[in-house]
Amino acid sequence: MEVLKSLFTILIIVALGISSRKTKLFSKEHVKTLSSFVYYYGLPALFFTQISALDLASLDLHLITISVLPVLATILLLYTTKSIGLLSKETFTLYSLSVAFGSHAFFGIAFFETLYDGKWLSQAVVTASALGLIGIPLSIGLFEYATQEEKGGNFLVKIIKNPLIIAIFLGLLSAKTGIHFEAINNALATIGKSAGGIAIFSLGIFLYDNFFLDAAKSAIKQSLFRMFSLPLLTWLLLALGIGSQSQEINQFLFLQSGIPAAVSLVVFAERYQYKLPQITGMVLLTSILSFIELFSLAFLADLIL
Repeated sequence: MEVLKSLFTILIIVALGISSRKTKLFSKEHVKTLSSFVYYYGLPALFFTQISALDLASLDLHLITISVLPVLATILLLYTTKSIGLLSKETFTLYSLSVAFGSHAFFGIAFFETLYDGKWLSQAVVTASALGLIGIPLSIGLFEYATQEEKGGNFLVKIIKNPLIIAIFLGLLSAKTGIHFEAINNALATIGKSAGGIAIFSLGIFLYDNFFLDAAKSAIKQSLFRMFSLPLLTWLLLALGIGSQSQEINQFLFLQSGIPAAVSLVVFAERYQYKLPQITGMVLLTSILSFIELFSLAFLADLIL
């Protein structure tokens, strides 16, 4: 089965990342350097080159709608539940953070790059871009809400300065105007090709340095909530006929709903000093269990879509 081959490929890269720490070839600090390269260069380069090559007029808007709606609907439902007093502020924040920002750029790109010889890579870039555009502001907003920090204009500055968002907008501008510079695109394409592999290698180092049983136990409920709520809502939307006319695209959308929580949430949690053990545990658990979930979703996709 193709999905097993793709997951096994990613598992090997994660294992290499873990072994690089165990053998002390890389230190804990090296993951910050690798992640910085992926975050500031690799992924922005990949996003720009993929988006700038899109034919925006023929873009299937269902890709954006069906990937974004489950996230927004889940957070809206949680907020409504909190408003009528059934959830505490802390519970609402943690559960909302669990679904707000997925690792579609780091984990997702690498997964779909290896699945079916990358036939869904361009779709993965589109959905990762859309989810990043809402996930980054939502995550920052939730952390601001939880810690009640009054940052004023700094909130918007953090979002505008994000390298992924800059790359997305520049890619859209290039696609819309048709302005391309071959030498620049070739250079960025070369850098972008390294993003997926290095991101997953870094995940291996992150798992080695941060996996603690207590942290994982503290995040079981939030992790399971993400793992079940997003695929369920995605399936409901597709079952209601809101999805694409293409069964392949619907299968992709269902599969991408199983991508784990973003490692960036841990960075935000450190910055805001908010529930770092639980959020770290959530990222770890969803990352580890995503191998089982993605295989299960691929199996279900053939039965229910």
